Amino acid sequence: MKSWLIEHQQLLSQQFSRNILPHAILVSGVTGAGKLELAQWLVHLLSCQQPQSINNTVTKHLQSCGHCKSCLLLKSKTYPDHLNLVAEKNSLGVDSIRHASAFLQKTAHLGKFKTILIAHAQTMTLAAANALLKTLEEPSDDSVIILLTNDIEMLLPTIVSRCRVLNIRPNVGQTLLTDISAQKFSGEAHTVMNNGFVNLTQLPELTDKTINKAFQDFKTCYINYLHGQPVESQLLQQLLNNDHALRWLEQITVNLQREQFVTLEKASSQSILSAELLNKLYKVIINGCKVIKSYTQANKQFVCQQLIMTISDVIEASQINKQEC
Repeated sequence: MKSWLIEHQQLLSQQFSRNILPHAILVSGVTGAGKLELAQWLVHLLSCQQPQSINNTVTKHLQSCGHCKSCLLLKSKTYPDHLNLVAEKNSLGVDSIRHASAFLQKTAHLGKFKTILIAHAQTMTLAAANALLKTLEEPSDDSVIILLTNDIEMLLPTIVSRCRVLNIRPNVGQTLLTDISAQKFSGEAHTVMNNGFVNLTQLPELTDKTINKAFQDFKTCYINYLHGQPVESQLLQQLLNNDHALRWLEQITVNLQREQFVTLEKASSQSILSAELLNKLYKVIINGCKVIKSYTQANKQFVCQQLIMTISDVIEASQINKQEC
């Protein structure tokens, strides 16, 4: 269990022991924060017939035994009292939520609780969210619904208000890197970015060598583009094909902005980009990301093409102004 999840694990263990566990739990945190890990631990605990108490110098919490009938069935994905809801075609529809509601109305076969896990809850359609709202307002006995989201603002406020929200907050900077090192993650954390500004949003590239390599390739391509090299098509393909690329675009631009004002151990050769130019680029990138994020039907290819064209216009205008000065 990641170190920053321990406090949540302890809290949920106490609520379970006192029989005051909320019927709906919303776990919010960035990609890589450990939302699914925490949720799976809780599902296993709720299904276990012989929960074990873990008490050591690091943590005190409850844990599933791992060998009772329920634990073995859950491990084999045949446990009858748990349901995973998975989005299809980037959205979770109303039929899935209705199926889940009907599932909760039935009596548990083996355990005390019936549990539902909704990963990527922010992908629910409006109809699905409204259907879930009704279930949350009229919960069935001994049922626990766990929702996971990396963007709580995309959920209906009425959904959020009816859940116990657990916000997974990151360590930052060197503390996070030390945590990652202690966890023996495989990524080359110290080569990814400036240690002083590392945060949990960067966990995918900090802990996965493949994503790390993709990040480095994207960064090189983007920096080359900012310096006038003809790599538009390469940059566009990376934006379209990598789910992390838009976040990287924002992250790299922000780090370049920081280099204008903060003295780093190793100053970047890209610091010749002006703060004014980087600020304009950042605003353009944020607006592009908002369009894709706000509209589930947005044409990502069109938006990304427009984004690159706008970045080019900003760079060109900056060069013209520099020459005139």
